[in-house]
Amino acid sequence: MAYWLYSCESLPNPAMMGKPGYTPDQEFIRWNGITLPLLHKDTWTKLPDSMFTIRRSDWKDRQGTEVEVHISRFKGIINSRFAARGVIFMDHEPSAAEKEKLEKVSRDLNYEFRKECIQTYEDQVAEKQVTGHGRTKPTPYEDECYEILRMPKPYSVDTFRAQRQPGQEAGERIAAAIAEANKPMMAVVEALTEALTKNNTKPASK
Repeated sequence: MAYWLYSCESLPNPAMMGKPGYTPDQEFIRWNGITLPLLHKDTWTKLPDSMFTIRRSDWKDRQGTEVEVHISRFKGIINSRFAARGVIFMDHEPSAAEKEKLEKVSRDLNYEFRKECIQTYEDQVAEKQVTGHGRTKPTPYEDECYEILRMPKPYSVDTFRAQRQPGQEAGERIAAAIAEANKPMMAVVEALTEALTKNNTKPASK
């Protein structure tokens, strides 16, 4: 029997390693002293049936005893801590149909998880504004959540400009919407103008 894992995001994320505010230690899947391999984004990872670790009876036991841990024992920690992020654990190789369905489930779960991350961050920012306690700087992961979900960042230049000039921001959006709606009509007007111009410049027949 083979076991498979899937994640729509890398855990931990190599691109965030070393960045302030990112703690990769919490991104590894660990149980009973054993760490599963790094999960690559949008990739099905095959796992062995079991893995091994060394147990020591006390600090004097330098040699220790090799202990085998079956991969199925990781199911509990994955379901409790990582399933909400979209990590899928399978006790068999998924078929093409299963992959297509489960990859969408993974993505949907991950989006919901990221929305919750953003909400938690913005709640902390609001608390900071009211009480002076909390934080305003987002973590690299929270910053990525805004980008992936295409949500406006409350700390971006555009957001600050909109807060200072809400009327102007609304006016610009309305003007842009009107211009977009009028594009088909303008195309017709331009075509008619071009046709009339051509007719007026034709030489008179003899």
